[in-house]
Amino acid sequence: MKFGKLMMYLVIVFILLLASLILTTSKYINEKYVIDEILYYLTNDFGGLSKGLIGYWVGDNIFSFIIICTLVFLPFFFSHYRSKTYTLRLRKKKFKVTLFPQTNKFRIGYSIFTLMLTLVISFFLLGIDQFIKRTYENSTFIEEHYVDGREVAIQFPEEKRNLVLIYLESMENALVNERNGGGWSYTVIPELERLARDNINFSHSDQIGGAYPISNTVWTIAAMVATSSGLPLKIPIERNSYTTSENFLKGAYTLGDVLKKEGYNQKLMVGSDAQFGGRTNYFTNHGDYEIFDYNTAIEEGKMTEDDKVWWGFDDTHLFTWAKDEILELAAEREPFNFTLLTVNTHFPDGYLEEIAEQKFGTQYENVYAHSSKQVNEFIQWMKQQEFYSNTTVVVIGDHLSMQDPAYYEGKLNPKYQRTIYNAFLNTPVTPTKTNYRLFTSLDMYPTILASIGAQIEGERLGLGTNLFSNRRTLIEEYGLEYVDLELSRNSHFYNQVILDGDYFDLIKQAK
Repeated sequence: MKFGKLMMYLVIVFILLLASLILTTSKYINEKYVIDEILYYLTNDFGGLSKGLIGYWVGDNIFSFIIICTLVFLPFFFSHYRSKTYTLRLRKKKFKVTLFPQTNKFRIGYSIFTLMLTLVISFFLLGIDQFIKRTYENSTFIEEHYVDGREVAIQFPEEKRNLVLIYLESMENALVNERNGGGWSYTVIPELERLARDNINFSHSDQIGGAYPISNTVWTIAAMVATSSGLPLKIPIERNSYTTSENFLKGAYTLGDVLKKEGYNQKLMVGSDAQFGGRTNYFTNHGDYEIFDYNTAIEEGKMTEDDKVWWGFDDTHLFTWAKDEILELAAEREPFNFTLLTVNTHFPDGYLEEIAEQKFGTQYENVYAHSSKQVNEFIQWMKQQEFYSNTTVVVIGDHLSMQDPAYYEGKLNPKYQRTIYNAFLNTPVTPTKTNYRLFTSLDMYPTILASIGAQIEGERLGLGTNLFSNRRTLIEEYGLEYVDLELSRNSHFYNQVILDGDYFDLIKQAK
């Protein structure tokens, strides 16, 4: 075979493989993610991504890739071994049509056409068309309803309470027994179920329930931003530097900012690389949190790089080392905010520690069951400590599980409404109403502040409403579907005030 012909074949094969890869990836993303999340990570930091997750992506898609490749390459192979010419008659005229003609022109044309068709299909499959439409549809909803914490009175009690905020990766209420408001026919997370039932649980029903997912809050960093600032994480592609620098949501006024002003010592602890998704930038720029992550554990000699599992270190080590960190904070004179994020229950299938009991039929259930025990043990330990009497504990899921939807088939009633878990322990205030509340992660910001005794003028911060009050949330006023649509649209106010911080820079200059 001549060199030129060989190179042509290699180019054709490359184009068809690329088309197959694009289509396979688009199909997978369509099933698992939202386009906002993918674009966020593509334009930000992927550092700290679990190699196990990458391996799962490859393994989960290899079969689909092979099938798509086979279908894409069939005409190419047929053009070498088989062609068929048909004669068509139309108005007494004859036309000859050849399928899979044995010509290089056909093969090159076919490969380019396949790639272009794949790009068009992927464009709509990924929802890029809708994303672009939303981007150019300006909404004034955020501007009309945003409440900045610098412009309202937030009054703390004379003796300030400590806060322990526990984010549980992918923790939702579906795994609660259906008799108590869950979706399973049996209890997978009995300890967390008991915590919600015996303490304060804000619910969308008359049983255990929680927050509805809403636009730009449904992955970990977006959920942490939403619950601590009352804002969705909306980063236009051309402004991606706003999450990878000191400008991370420059104009936002967050839970961390409020507590820093009140003299709190603050620490964030995660079992992965805190740089992933911009978490370090967000928490250091909004509250000056001290960060303890996978890299910190190595620097302090608690583990080596060879000890890495899953995303960094497992939740057993997270809770063990958290006890030391929280005791150090409690020994200080100032009040503290200790925030930690678990990781074992991250999809796909979670990370099952060797010490975990395997009583259920799937690994994912066993991971959740073990996480429930770990959280309960940590809380029971805190209850025995001297600092607990003046400490509020908030336990919330960051978002719904991203496990393959097929996993839930046969386990959940199709009409079951999946919501995000929450439980508030040892609060100095009693809520007006906990049941039949319609709310989202955005409402956690003022609610967490209220749970440590803060009084908020107007009962709203960011786009969130204090659930301890009787004031209606935004989705109770306008409906979930409407608010979700408005938050998905572009907002000049968000871009200029929240991202750029222009408005508050002008105020500072004027002063």
